[in-house]
Amino acid sequence: MKSAYSSKELAALELPVLPTTANGIARRADRESWSFYWETVRGGSIKMYRAYLLPDAVRQAILDKEEIDTLVPVNGSGNLPATTETTIGAAQGRKANYKAALVKLYMKAMATAAWGKKDQARESFMVGYNSGAAYPDLYKELGALSWKTIEGWKTKLKKTDGNTLQLADRRGKKRGQRSITPLQAQIILAIVRQPKGKSRPKSEIIRIAMDIMKQKGLETLSDATYRRFLNDWIAVNYDEWIWWREGDKGLNDKCLFWTERDYERIEVGDVLVADGHVLNFRVLNPWTGKDQRMMLVLFFDMKSSMPLGWEIMPTENTDSISAALRRSIIRLGKVPKIVYLDNGRAFKGKYFTGTDFEQTELPGLYERLGIQLIVAKPYHGQSKTIERFFKTFGELERLSPSFIGTAIDTKPAHMNRGEKLHRRINKTITQGHVPSLVDSHRAIAVWFDLYASRKQGTNSHLAGQAPQTLFEAGRGPGVDEQALRILMMKKESRKIYGRGVKVFDKGEWYYHPALYGRSHKVSVRFDMQERDSVLVYDQRTDEFICEASRVDKVHPAARILGDQTDIALLENQLEMIGSLRKQTVSHARAMADEVVIPEARRMIEDTGFRIDGPSEPPRLNGGKGNNIKRLPAKPARLSEAERQKAFEEADEAQLFQRELEEAQLHADLEEMNEFDRYGKLLEIEMRGDTLTSEWRRFMRVYEQMPEFERDRDYWESQRAALAVIYRQKNPATDEAAAG
Repeated sequence: MKSAYSSKELAALELPVLPTTANGIARRADRESWSFYWETVRGGSIKMYRAYLLPDAVRQAILDKEEIDTLVPVNGSGNLPATTETTIGAAQGRKANYKAALVKLYMKAMATAAWGKKDQARESFMVGYNSGAAYPDLYKELGALSWKTIEGWKTKLKKTDGNTLQLADRRGKKRGQRSITPLQAQIILAIVRQPKGKSRPKSEIIRIAMDIMKQKGLETLSDATYRRFLNDWIAVNYDEWIWWREGDKGLNDKCLFWTERDYERIEVGDVLVADGHVLNFRVLNPWTGKDQRMMLVLFFDMKSSMPLGWEIMPTENTDSISAALRRSIIRLGKVPKIVYLDNGRAFKGKYFTGTDFEQTELPGLYERLGIQLIVAKPYHGQSKTIERFFKTFGELERLSPSFIGTAIDTKPAHMNRGEKLHRRINKTITQGHVPSLVDSHRAIAVWFDLYASRKQGTNSHLAGQAPQTLFEAGRGPGVDEQALRILMMKKESRKIYGRGVKVFDKGEWYYHPALYGRSHKVSVRFDMQERDSVLVYDQRTDEFICEASRVDKVHPAARILGDQTDIALLENQLEMIGSLRKQTVSHARAMADEVVIPEARRMIEDTGFRIDGPSEPPRLNGGKGNNIKRLPAKPARLSEAERQKAFEEADEAQLFQRELEEAQLHADLEEMNEFDRYGKLLEIEMRGDTLTSEWRRFMRVYEQMPEFERDRDYWESQRAALAVIYRQKNPATDEAAAG
């Protein structure tokens, strides 16, 4: 479209929505206040109307006109089928040969006639022929004739040097020949090749083509003539007709060649077909409380046409697929060799197909089970036998009280506008009941059993057998469900923290005492369906460590605001913390008694110093700490100067010891990650010890980070637990414990 048009240019377009003259268009423009600007031309200036501000009807008419001119050039011929070549059929050619034979006999009779007897000879020949006695075969084929007709055939043969095909009767037999011109044919096919979908009927195509022909000043024929041309073109170009109207799916379903499977070459369980199907009835969502259409994920045995495992979910996802696969394997009694997958989004997840093997170094679920994958091509319903099963499944969907129809044109009458009586009848029958998820599972299970026991048609590959009969004959001996659960577990890399390992997107913590004292990466296997526990393996050696259980969060003020369950949970976790602490401290005491103290005394004595006191010092791990009694050292007589010096040395030793401990603590904190470092500093703070300004600043900064916000519940519970532990030693923390 041009940026602007003058009134003359608009008149030249001959648009049906505008006056036919330039003056008429100018008057309408003035009346409707069209936007314009003055353009200088030879002899003056003219108004140019801005195209983008023209009325919508005018702009659309201009666009349609320019589209027609682009698709159908005025003088173009295009790539059209031949319209003037005549094809002679076998019957027409045979009849032409009979005519030529009769002409030959006629000319022979005329040539043998005596002079002046030609008319008598012609009459005698025609009487003999039309009676059927002289030439019965020719009369049977050609029927009664006049001598003038035979003379006309003789003239045609003379003009064409004896070409007998010229005698063929073409009246009403002009196959492939139409009286339409190549340009008219091109206009029709240009409209056919517009991607307007299959909703445009042939009558509309012909009507639009005739309108274009009239606009171009072409002579038009009857719509029946154009319809015959279009039907003849479709007959030999059906693939192109379907592709422009229905795309690749229609081309694949209606035109392309397809392969046929030989089901005798496979056994039950060799190939399972998996696909998702949006249910055509509404189900009550237990998570939202609202009714909706849900996704049915089904695994289907190709050999026996037996529906195996399934799952119903609000949307197709990997959780439902893994559950359906597990149930399929358990019911099948063996692991299938091949699974035929739909190319939907759920089947492309790394958990299910292992798409990201090389990047994550994690085996996919199918690889662990030893199953080969075949992904169906898009828009290729023939490759998935389960598609036909879902059409049969519509039998159950129509029985549901919340059925909404398998398509727009098949929805129940009560869902249409204005059907008040139908709505009252439906409400009376169903009472507005929407089946729950459990009800839907139960109904589907019952229908699957009925389908499995139903004999199939003799034309199918089941040859009149029921799916259940063929399935039971090839069913496996059974599988170890516990081993199957472990094989189907998802495997991810995690790190051990003080609270255990964090799994799943919501950050659920799992713990076992065997994880205490460890701080390294592990491999965690977990079941997407059963999340109560996870299996933990050492990532370095792949050695099994433990089965960690899910850790529940504690009430921030369990003893005051919580119930007995909250108090018991808090006490159990505090008891576990105390047990783990005792484990570390008792081990340290034993190590000090057996190794550290004897070696330290020996090193001191080897240097020449003397240690006053018993030769065997009291053992740190010999009993409870408050029962240990230290023997007093032998008093010595010291001068005032010696005593002052001893005090100074003791102060220096204590100061040195504190500095040494602070340096060691600083080094340990530096090596920790931010999560563990904050936990250690929180423990020091709740214990009542003084933190340096550097570490206080770190805690305040970390509390503003997203990581802290994500684990806020954990840190609040940890602070409350520490407040309870150190309450006796640090009464100042009572307020924090109560909070």
